[in-house]
Amino acid sequence: MKISPLARISVAALAAVVFLFSNQGCKRKFDEPPIYVAPDIQANTSIRQVKAQFYTSGQIKPIDQDLVIRGIVVADDKSGNFYKTLTIQDTSGAIAIRMDGNSLYTVYPIGREVFVKLQGLYIGDFARLVQIGGGIDNSDPTRPEVAPIASALFDRYLVRGSFNNAVAPRVVTIAELNDDMQNMFVQINDVEFQTADTAQPWANVVTRQSVNRTLRTCTGQTLIVRSSGYSNFADKRTPTGKGFIRGIYTVFNTTKQFVIRDVDTSNIQMTGLRCGQGPTTVINIADLRALYGGAATITPEGRRITGVVISDRSTSNLNNQNIVIQQGTGLAGIVVRFAAAHTFNLGDSLDVNISSLELSEFNGLMQVNNVPVSNAAVRSTGKSITPRTATITQINSNFEAWESTLVRIQNANLTGGTGGTYSGSVTVNDGATIVMFTTTSATFASQTYPANAASLTGYLGQFGTTRQIAIRNPGAPLNDVVAGTGGGGGGGGAGLALTTSPYTQNFNNIGSGLPQGFFAKIGASATVAFTGDMTQFNSFAATPWAQTSAGVKNFASATGLTSASTDAEQAAASNRAMGIRQTTTVGYDPGSAFVMLLDNTTGKSNFQLSFLLQSLDATVGRTTTWTVDYGVGDSPATFTAITTTPAVLTTGGLFSSTPVSVTLPAALNNQSQKVWIRIVALTAAPGSGNRPSSAIDDVQLTWN
Repeated sequence: MKISPLARISVAALAAVVFLFSNQGCKRKFDEPPIYVAPDIQANTSIRQVKAQFYTSGQIKPIDQDLVIRGIVVADDKSGNFYKTLTIQDTSGAIAIRMDGNSLYTVYPIGREVFVKLQGLYIGDFARLVQIGGGIDNSDPTRPEVAPIASALFDRYLVRGSFNNAVAPRVVTIAELNDDMQNMFVQINDVEFQTADTAQPWANVVTRQSVNRTLRTCTGQTLIVRSSGYSNFADKRTPTGKGFIRGIYTVFNTTKQFVIRDVDTSNIQMTGLRCGQGPTTVINIADLRALYGGAATITPEGRRITGVVISDRSTSNLNNQNIVIQQGTGLAGIVVRFAAAHTFNLGDSLDVNISSLELSEFNGLMQVNNVPVSNAAVRSTGKSITPRTATITQINSNFEAWESTLVRIQNANLTGGTGGTYSGSVTVNDGATIVMFTTTSATFASQTYPANAASLTGYLGQFGTTRQIAIRNPGAPLNDVVAGTGGGGGGGGAGLALTTSPYTQNFNNIGSGLPQGFFAKIGASATVAFTGDMTQFNSFAATPWAQTSAGVKNFASATGLTSASTDAEQAAASNRAMGIRQTTTVGYDPGSAFVMLLDNTTGKSNFQLSFLLQSLDATVGRTTTWTVDYGVGDSPATFTAITTTPAVLTTGGLFSSTPVSVTLPAALNNQSQKVWIRIVALTAAPGSGNRPSSAIDDVQLTWN
């Protein structure tokens, strides 16, 4: 017979009542949890031994011996920041195991003991990161990879052990990280994210792209932290303070990387005060100098100074514990003497905590003394201060106020020193005198200085009653000493001395000025070398391609970028190019010229020139045609065009980087006088609208 739906409910309800009452009179006994039984397996080798025995960089090799390693899982895929990978660690090291499965953490969570039977598996690397997997993935024949272990084979190769095994992170510094620590669980203390990477999403949750953020120490060491757009914390924000971070150390080719497991407080605690930013306020350097009353003074509590490093430790023309910083162009500067050798570079923008430190003079030179290196933090790099152009009389009249700042002296004679070299005290004379002092340990101390200088740039100091100027580097890339032309009237400045073939120039240091022997000129024609220099940088900061003011530019090279690269991407590019922006200003169109000036070619022949000619602003409407030509002598009367490959060289409303090669004529062989090589716009750019942003990069000159 049929049972109505209601009847079915009644029967079910009756059954429930019978069940309820039938269980009232007995005691319920619940199942006991299973007792853990250790697997019947033991390790017979270590992770370090397996790497040493089987791993060869760049190769994927089978493991053909009956070996077992034991490790504790130190990273799983629970947060989504590791994909199809377990990382296990023993007392000797750590290694990544590629596994073709998802939600691995449900079976192999962090802290679980795992035994891996290695026979039949493979070991190799991905961009130098060592991995174990189940085979070889040749889907990209140019870059074979270790294939993951198939899910059906997990239990064949991996034997599960006990849970909740704690692995303490290895506490290291960024400098200590090395390949022996690959895949290890480590902790780095006293670090913060660089300013641009604070309070930022860990990754891109919209495009699911992984993102690199940069950790740094107070002494300027840095480390990439890479996070996946698929991680469950991708949209959370990076910390703004300083503290510790824990995670897995990895590499990508030569780049050291750090991958966090999660963003909870067990992995990241960065809530402390940032480098050099204790409970302090900025004091102007001029106000700090005014506190000095003739005897050692203790600076006020809670003060810090900011400024740009104008000294250059790389050339060793000052003590390795000292730097000279200037607050800004036209503003005051001071010497900071650290308690130990520092690693700060020319152009670093520093924040220095000077709270309760000694302000004193050393042989008349004012300094903040005995500053802990950790009190200084790099805020940015590649900055520059425009030197104050002044006569020596003006310098002497303002010496105390201008001490430890950059100045430029023009048209001066140089005498004295040690055998005509920079070493020691050289007298600089433009009608008044000042001493240019160079230590014997400076890298350029033994170089010969010119008899006269079109310009001389350095920072001011004193030793006792002697007022001094110290240069950073007389040659490229700073060109602190630009020689006069020696009576020729060409006005080109210091030429390039050819030493070893090939000579190459990539302009990557153009932020500090044009390399020696390179100039940007205006008013050039087939019979005139030039009528003037281009407007130089107000500062040596990076300039966007689309910036329309006339002049010589510090452009990002086209290499590695596209026409759509943003101004920020251009500014961040380390690959730079020497650029020219033409406008209607007289002498720029036509008449703009990239100039390479050689001191001479004595004893040299068979010259070959190559360079990249780059067209960078794709939005302009005019096209410039460039000619390569040459002239000989201090003031060449004519310039002769040279055939190039390709034959026609143009820049304009396109984005391109054209390799150009030039065989220079025999007329340039064995010349005892100056040789000019120009890349010059001799005809006006046709069309309408703005004129191009043009650049040269990767210049190479070879000879026999």
